[in-house]
Amino acid sequence: MFWACVFMIYFTAAGTTPVAFFFGRFEPLPPDLGVWKAVGEGGPGRIREERCLLPDGRHTSRYLLRQVRYRDALSGEIVGVEAEQRLSRRRISSRSRS
Repeated sequence: MFWACVFMIYFTAAGTTPVAFFFGRFEPLPPDLGVWKAVGEGGPGRIREERCLLPDGRHTSRYLLRQVRYRDALSGEIVGVEAEQRLSRRRISSRSRS
C-alpha cells in the first residue's frame, strides 16, 4: 500500500497517469473535430463530405468515429451516407511534450 501511494504521488506530480506513462498518451485531437468538410467528388454531380467525432464525447476514447455523406452538387440535398468507421488513435510517448 505504501508503494502504491508513492507511485500515485509521483504520477500526479508528473501530470500523467500510469497507463499514459507506460503506454504513451493519445495523439492530439484534430482541430476540425465535429465539422463537416468537403473532401472531393463522390461521383458525378455529388460532393463527398466527412467529419470525425468522439464517441460519447469522451476525450480519452481509443478511437474516433468517421462519418461520410454525399450531397447533390446543385441542390445541396443529402443523397447518401456511408456506415460509420472507427479510426484508431495512435499513442505517442508521454515523455515528449511536443
